[in-house]
Amino acid sequence: MQPDKREASMNGTPMKGAPTSAKPEVNQIATLLVPISGRLLVLPNVAVAEIIPFRDPVVAEDVPTWFLGFFEWRSSQVPLVSFEAINDEPFAGRGFGRRIAILNNVTGDANLPFVGVVTEGLPRLLRLAPDEIADDADSSAGPAELARVYINGERASIPNVAWIQQQVLRVV
Repeated sequence: MQPDKREASMNGTPMKGAPTSAKPEVNQIATLLVPISGRLLVLPNVAVAEIIPFRDPVVAEDVPTWFLGFFEWRSSQVPLVSFEAINDEPFAGRGFGRRIAILNNVTGDANLPFVGVVTEGLPRLLRLAPDEIADDADSSAGPAELARVYINGERASIPNVAWIQQQVLRVV
């Protein structure tokens, strides 16, 4: 009878072709660097459903200034927000090359499958390693940020997507 190649050898070392139980160390995260006013938003690649050309939203009444309205995407009405305004920063809103980053739901609330965020151009894909990110000790995070950082020397923000989506749910 032939020994199973998946079994370990008698001395405890794995045989050639045997599965190992050690998990590979994750040392990079697939991210999108999304340009906004004066810096980048750092988002995990899986958090972004799509980047689309800017569409003028249908404006709602009696809403906070950061809530820009709704736009149609894939037969759904998606709320559109200004990251800068929801983060208590000035928002010009008419920059060149505007796009909308459509963020997937992270709250688990079925009433809000997606949220759009205005961007100022196309994002860049980056496999982010720990040594490419550094804390921005000279500035403090706003209410919509988990942290302000530098990515390879560029100013960036790690947005608090769950908090942003909770604020949108309060408005819609």
